[in-house]
Amino acid sequence: MTDNSKSLLVLDEKTEQIILKQMREFRGIGTTLESALGALVLGQYFGWRVLKLLHNPATYRSYEKALGIEFKNVCPEITELGKQKSIGYAITEKLGSFWAVIMGKRKVPEKGLIANQEEVERRVAEYEKEDK
Repeated sequence: MTDNSKSLLVLDEKTEQIILKQMREFRGIGTTLESALGALVLGQYFGWRVLKLLHNPATYRSYEKALGIEFKNVCPEITELGKQKSIGYAITEKLGSFWAVIMGKRKVPEKGLIANQEEVERRVAEYEKEDK
């Protein structure tokens, strides 16, 4: 979980076995399991806060249930890549209100976009102008 630059996933043996067991025993719509696994990869590379911005609470919880884990326990809170590429996260940092955005108290258009550093900075500046 600490250095994900060399592996697709960084999991301890116990967590990996939990996920593999969940996969073997999974019953339900296959795309839910597929999406949950994708969310786990993204969460390790961008952080669980980016996952919170990408998914509504019910979806986030359903993915955790499908995998038998909590993203907070297997993904960093935020990574440098998450800070550089997540438009939604960058805006929540400027607002100083991550949880207000997650709870829907502050609306952030296109909060799920993942771009490059320059695009993130441009979108944040645009948002700041609109928010005033």
